[in-house]
Amino acid sequence: MKTKRTIVVAIAVLIIIAALVWIAQRFGLGKEEKGAGPVAQVQVAKVERKTITEKVIVYGSVVAQPGKTHSVSVAFETRVRHILVAPGQFVQENDSLIEIELSPAAQVQFQQAKNAAEAARNELKQTQERFNLKLATNQDLSGAEKTARDTEAQLAALQRAGAGGDNRIHSDISGVIAKVDGQDGQIVPAGGPLVEIVAENEIEVKLGVEAEDLSAAQEGAPIKIVALNDPTAAKVDGTIRLVTRRIDPTTRLVDIYVALPEGTKLLLDGYVRGEIQRTEKNALVVPRSAVLPNESREFEVFTVANNRATRHTVKIGAENPNEIQVLAGDVHDGDPVVTVGNYELEDGMTVEIKK
Repeated sequence: MKTKRTIVVAIAVLIIIAALVWIAQRFGLGKEEKGAGPVAQVQVAKVERKTITEKVIVYGSVVAQPGKTHSVSVAFETRVRHILVAPGQFVQENDSLIEIELSPAAQVQFQQAKNAAEAARNELKQTQERFNLKLATNQDLSGAEKTARDTEAQLAALQRAGAGGDNRIHSDISGVIAKVDGQDGQIVPAGGPLVEIVAENEIEVKLGVEAEDLSAAQEGAPIKIVALNDPTAAKVDGTIRLVTRRIDPTTRLVDIYVALPEGTKLLLDGYVRGEIQRTEKNALVVPRSAVLPNESREFEVFTVANNRATRHTVKIGAENPNEIQVLAGDVHDGDPVVTVGNYELEDGMTVEIKK
């Protein structure tokens, strides 16, 4: 009896299992739908055609305008007695810059010029007396007059340059001392620079700009200048005066020069930051979070159509902290672009848009 009962129970269990298997196969229980993959949860925003403004940041320094540095020198060899100014010092017109004296060679030259002028004057006087007595010709008188004029001119040139007069060299402009070339006791040859001065209204800013940002750096465009050595200083409203057409071989940047408003007190050789506003009109704009870099050093966005994601390779234009301009032929105004969840997406993946 027990054996029969056991056999009956086993048969019943087998029948139940077979029935369950048939039901599962019949109604597809426990199976995933064929072709179904993972569904990504994303959020989207609309691509917009609008105006976007970007702030381009560049750096540089305060310099003298090219060719505007005034070099102070004398026309004869001198010995520096004492330097009266320091680099960076502001001087007014006629302020004393340096004390000098004639070098030994220049003293001889100056004395020779005085002796020659005196001898020429005496010779002219004697020739004039002989001419009056009919003992000299017109040619003799003309030659003596020419010699006297030449020697007087040489002496006057030395005297105008400072020889034999005030031993101090004075500034002929108001400005900033850019460089002091001499030092006490130094012998400076004729025409050698002693001091270099930059006029206050000839100081400007030189900045280095990436070649790709040149569209924002147009001559005549406004630019904000901030002195980095003085965090409390107010921004200066400058104007781009010149955009060069070459890349500096050292910095690999394009140099631009900025004219400053009158009365600007930026320090010469000071480090500054420039802020240029670049505006792109009629641009395709997406939220910054929609743009992703890829392994090819390009950028991509995903749009959604019929609950599927489509990858687009794009180039980027103007950008600010919130938005980016995208350049692509297959992205259009009004397309839903993925802003959240795009890091997990693959091209063609099924997505579900979350509000």
